[in-house]
Amino acid sequence: MPHQLAVFAKERIHRTLEERERDWGSGRSLWKEAAELGLLGGPDPRGLEAGGEKVVEIAARMASLVEVGQDLGIALSFLDHLLLCAYPIQVFGSRSLRERYLPALLSGDMIGAAAISEPESGANPGRMATVAESVEGKYVLKGRKGPVTNGPWADVFLVVASTEPERGKAGLSAFLVERDDGVQVEELDLGFIPTSPHGVLVLDGVQVPPDRMLGEPGWGHQPISRSLFIWERAAMIPSVLALMERWHHRVVRGIDPDTLSPDLRVALAQGKVDLTAMRVVAERLLRLTFLETQGGRERLELLLYFGRRLPEWVEAMNQVVLQLPIKASPDVVRMSRDLRLVDVGRSMLEWQFQ
Repeated sequence: MPHQLAVFAKERIHRTLEERERDWGSGRSLWKEAAELGLLGGPDPRGLEAGGEKVVEIAARMASLVEVGQDLGIALSFLDHLLLCAYPIQVFGSRSLRERYLPALLSGDMIGAAAISEPESGANPGRMATVAESVEGKYVLKGRKGPVTNGPWADVFLVVASTEPERGKAGLSAFLVERDDGVQVEELDLGFIPTSPHGVLVLDGVQVPPDRMLGEPGWGHQPISRSLFIWERAAMIPSVLALMERWHHRVVRGIDPDTLSPDLRVALAQGKVDLTAMRVVAERLLRLTFLETQGGRERLELLLYFGRRLPEWVEAMNQVVLQLPIKASPDVVRMSRDLRLVDVGRSMLEWQFQ
């Protein structure tokens, strides 16, 4: 790990963790520092022109950040800012949109978010209720979106809404909506990853000019939201595995092996072996997603694998912790809480790949 990143992870992430858990608003000050370290894709807006190579580099740095900083929430916020807002603008946006938003997003002057899921229908694109109606040369957006990572912080949102409701998923389009357009955000407590703020967006007649449509009409589900879904998960899995490894290390540290039954010793050893194997598979998924043009079927298979395997590993380790002859430390309890993230969106795989 580069020295500057190591210092940032230890001094600015880990040592401020409890403070930011009590008040996630104090975490906003970290964004400019993260940008200077290249964690948001910059600070040079041309950095994302490297495309997938840059994203793979950032995903590896973020996993190192989590390993030392032990904060999965801030990594989720940083990666969602990059992969659900900035990178889609680079890939799908017009030249004017790239020039307008990327310098501010990659420098940390603006924070980005994506508003795709909805409180009533989750991430099911076939049941999306938010609409964007063309009225007198503008799109008028109405609906509720959430949970939205970075919602309470974000300055600009990638919003997916229905421009042609009669066409179902094929009638979804994507827009860049600024908070100053009249977006209201209701704060939302997920009960875990408290360092990553979440909220529900209320779009009550928000007006957006047509030049802020991302891509073409009808691109909201495919290619845009499906790409975002794949990008986020492929880049986030190394960070999740980094926290799992730290959790496993904290569980076994200080335990006298002679006090454990053979079954518990095997379970702990198996957990470590599984983590090592999953790291190799995660690296393959990253390459398939950001560096290779082929292998779509294998990528889907790996996404499905992790969608099931990560929650299984966490559940198995929780059961092991309950049987250990020592009380779990506060760090172990906190990491176990935040790893509830792996349970979120199991059904999203089925919905996104319909």
